[in-house]
Amino acid sequence: MSEGLIIVESPAKARTLKRFLGDRFDVRASMGHVRDLPGKEMGVDVESGFKPRYEVVESRKKTIGELRSAVKKDTDVILASDPDREGEAIAWHLAEVLKLKNPRRIEFHEITAEAVRHALESPRQIDMRLVNAQQARRVVDRLVGFRLSPFLWSKVQKGIGAGRVSSVALRLVVDREEEIRKFVPVESWTIDAELSKHESDQHFLARLNRVAGTPDKGEDAKLEIKTEADAQELLRKLEGASYKVLGVEKKRRTKSSYLPYITSTLQQDASSRLRFRPRNTMRIAQQLYEGIELGAEGASGLITYMRTDSTRISDEAERKVKGWIGEKHGEKYLGAPRTAKASPGAQDAHEAIRPTEVTRTPDSVKQYLSADQYKLYDLIWRRFVASRMAPAVYDQTQVEIEGADYIFRTTGSILAFDGFYAVWPRDEDKDTPDLPQMVAGEPLDYHGLKPEQHFSQPPPRYSEATLIKELEQRGIGRPSTYAPIVETIKDHGYVEIKDRRLHPTQIGEAVNAIMVDHFKVISDDDYTSKLEAQLDSVEQGTQEWVPVVSAFYGPLQKMLVDAEKAMPADTDEVCPECHEGHLVLKASRFGPFMGCSRYPKCKFRRALTVNGEAQQPKLLEEPCPVCGRPLQLRTGRYGEFVGCSGYPECKYIKKDAAAASKPTGEKCPQCSEGDLVERTGRFGPFVACSRYPRVQVPRQHRQGRQGEGRPEAAGRAVPRVRQAAGRAPRSLRDVQILLGLPGLPRPQGRQEGRGLRPQHGSATSP
Repeated sequence: MSEGLIIVESPAKARTLKRFLGDRFDVRASMGHVRDLPGKEMGVDVESGFKPRYEVVESRKKTIGELRSAVKKDTDVILASDPDREGEAIAWHLAEVLKLKNPRRIEFHEITAEAVRHALESPRQIDMRLVNAQQARRVVDRLVGFRLSPFLWSKVQKGIGAGRVSSVALRLVVDREEEIRKFVPVESWTIDAELSKHESDQHFLARLNRVAGTPDKGEDAKLEIKTEADAQELLRKLEGASYKVLGVEKKRRTKSSYLPYITSTLQQDASSRLRFRPRNTMRIAQQLYEGIELGAEGASGLITYMRTDSTRISDEAERKVKGWIGEKHGEKYLGAPRTAKASPGAQDAHEAIRPTEVTRTPDSVKQYLSADQYKLYDLIWRRFVASRMAPAVYDQTQVEIEGADYIFRTTGSILAFDGFYAVWPRDEDKDTPDLPQMVAGEPLDYHGLKPEQHFSQPPPRYSEATLIKELEQRGIGRPSTYAPIVETIKDHGYVEIKDRRLHPTQIGEAVNAIMVDHFKVISDDDYTSKLEAQLDSVEQGTQEWVPVVSAFYGPLQKMLVDAEKAMPADTDEVCPECHEGHLVLKASRFGPFMGCSRYPKCKFRRALTVNGEAQQPKLLEEPCPVCGRPLQLRTGRYGEFVGCSGYPECKYIKKDAAAASKPTGEKCPQCSEGDLVERTGRFGPFVACSRYPRVQVPRQHRQGRQGEGRPEAAGRAVPRVRQAAGRAPRSLRDVQILLGLPGLPRPQGRQEGRGLRPQHGSATSP
């Protein structure tokens, strides 16, 4: 008979626990969160103390039904969701939905038989402090989203949104872009002397460092060469100089290993070393944590919990890893215990990310892992083992050389003891060049001078990894939120990734400008960091969650009122088309625009930039063929076009040469005389009869052919009618159905639909 029911989040985690527990317990998965705030309304009763109204997630209703049936069979229910705020909230929601009276709560930071056994021996009650901290964050984020988003829809573009933490991330990206735009490169020069010992083939470079007689340390010690003229003057002074060794300094330096991974450093290293995006890193880490099938050994978790901000490890893990290092590499490779200063807001609730069993080397489990799983596990394993190993030791030599009235300097180093590099890949490509043995006063052979021009570089744009690092250093976000923050600003279209760097879009910059001008508190990193600290206080039980939300909501409401006054929708400008209405600021999915207040009687509209400024048309030298006024390049809702500058009196629009008809090689099935041609209209490419308008057929649209350079056709192939159908179509409707044109019934049957686009916008088989 079963001892009880254990509920976890995922099927993988359930399978791993089942292997440890056998038939002792019935293990089920909730598939994540089972309740949440409603999707289409705010779901927070502000007047009743910000009471959230939860509802069962639609896709979880079947799961809930199965869990209710399982609960009836077992009186003892154990909730074993992840050991953090989200996991605690999942456990609480399950208890509420399943109407559990006294559920037991267990937590473990690694899914191993020993850890699960310890957890079952020490169950506890649901910790409402963690639940309330999660509720507070969820409610605050919902208030921001449902109050700010409609405002941004009316001012910038419909469909966009604003978030509490994502607004800070966006501001960081935009501010960095502004730094880059304002950056002015500064010129500098270096001069290297190519030297060698007398009649030696081993050449080395020494860099001009300072004027002879000046101290080698201090602000004015290093000689700055600012211009090419300065460099040429120095080259003239050094011409014909002799060189001799002034002094040789040898010293030993050490390089310590890195500490074990926390969430942010794992995401950063996986990005730079493995080129994994943060979201993918966390997905793969979740798989390694929940358990991997290891052949006859069965399913087992390979790493500890991956959402952590602590670098500490347990005494047992410390003992095991040092035993492994001593056995495999020797006692001299053992390092001393190490600690690190915690980042702002770190909670230190969990261990660092480490392998659950150090003897389970990456190569020993490689056959059971996917390529990406192996890469990430290898990275985590090596980082953990290296963190407990001795430092690497370098022998470094620094030589100062006198030439004319100047001092040159060169440095060489070699690795004397590899230490932690025995398991961790070296960051340096190789040692700095080893120098020949030299003594003070020794003359050197001269082989030439090498001047080189340099320019200072602007600060680099953030990558996803470096943005996460910046957020962590500012105390913004927590381990479970870093990756979602970056995904949010990308999914909203506020940033785009080019060459693995984050570039703000026009919409992103417009939203940031509004947030900074009118909602500065929300986009301020200090305020956001303080709010994170308040949520930590709720988790620790030193503060109630409702006052935290209330203190946030009051200023938010005031900022919204002030912003509406500062950015009114109505203007005093008279409509230039009907001369009766006035212009009103509106927004659509195409962006902001000015429209007539008498709409729909008057349909005048003027496109605006995402910053709310009027788009300035560019006058062309070509005259309008209708009225003689100059034509101008304008931007409409469908992109750029050329029209008359006398609009609205003259409504001439020049047809784009790209819109000319292109023959398809097919006869029109409607009249059997004309040819089917491909044209481009306001909604994209379409197929029509070449005898239009004599043959009146409705405009039916199709996607452009692959590789023709049209945005709407990129990567999408369109089958030719005869190739797709296997026979000539007998009517225009046959053509429309075979091409899967929008608004028409999909083709039925294998023969009729083979190789055709089944519906608008889907992929087409070749």
